[in-house]
Amino acid sequence: MSLSENLLKQADKYLEKLMSESENAAFEIELSNNTELQEYLAINKELGIQLDNKDWQFVDASKSPQVKDLEDYFKSEEAQSLKTVLSKVGDNYKDTSKPKSNNNIKRYTFFAIAASVVLLIGLFFLNNNQNIYNDYNSWQELPSLIERGHSESATLQDAEQAFIAKDYVSANSFYSKYLNEAEVINVNVYLYLGITQLELNQKDKALSTFDAVLTSDSIDFSKGYWYKTLVYLKAKDKNNAIKQLELIVKDSTNYKFSEAEKILKQLKN
Repeated sequence: MSLSENLLKQADKYLEKLMSESENAAFEIELSNNTELQEYLAINKELGIQLDNKDWQFVDASKSPQVKDLEDYFKSEEAQSLKTVLSKVGDNYKDTSKPKSNNNIKRYTFFAIAASVVLLIGLFFLNNNQNIYNDYNSWQELPSLIERGHSESATLQDAEQAFIAKDYVSANSFYSKYLNEAEVINVNVYLYLGITQLELNQKDKALSTFDAVLTSDSIDFSKGYWYKTLVYLKAKDKNNAIKQLELIVKDSTNYKFSEAEKILKQLKN
C-alpha cells in the first residue's frame, strides 16, 4: 500500500467524523482523485460496520472490481469465521478508560492491519475460486431442448433464443412459464432454469432448482451435483463446493467425475 501515513490518518479522522468542514472538503477532493484511497476507505468503513452488525454488508464507496468482488466474499462461511476473529481482536481496542485520542490511534492501527488482512486473504480466495468457476461455467454442453423433440413449444423456443442471447431475465421467465404449464417435463429444462438463476445471482433459487434435478428419476440426476458446485464456486463458498464435489467423486459414473477430482485437488491444496 503506497498511501502516506498522513493520508491514512486523515482517512481515520474522516471515518470518525472528526474533520472540520474545510478539512472534510479538502479530503473529499483528494478522495475523488485517488482510487487507492477510495479502496482503503471503503474496506475500513466496511470493517467498522461489520464489527457491529450481524451480516456482512458492503459499502458502495469504491467502484473498483476488486472491492466489489469482496461483497460476495464477505457473505461466505470463510469470511464469517474471519469476521469472528476480527471482532474479538477489535474488542481489545475498545478501552474507554483511556483518552479518546489514544483510542483513535489504536482503532486506526487495528483497521489498517485488518483491512490488509481481509484484502490479502479475500482476494487470494476470490481469485482462486473465481478462476475455477470461469474455467468450467460453459453452457455449450447443454443439449438443445428444441432438438430433443420439444420444437412444438413456442415457449421453449423463445426461452432458448433468449438464453443464447444471454438475456437471462427473459429466459428465466420463459422457462418458469413452461414448467408451470407443461404436463411432461424434460429434466434439462430445470438445468436451463437453474443456470439463468445462477447468472442472475439468485443463489438460493438456483440451488433449489438443481435439487429438483437431483431428486428426479432422470439418468442425468447427477448433473445436479455439478451445477450446485458451480453455484457455490461463484458464491465463493469453498466448503460447500467441496461437499458437492465429494458427492460426485463417490461414483465414477457421475457427471463430470474427472473434473470434480481435479477441482477437489485444487481447492484442498
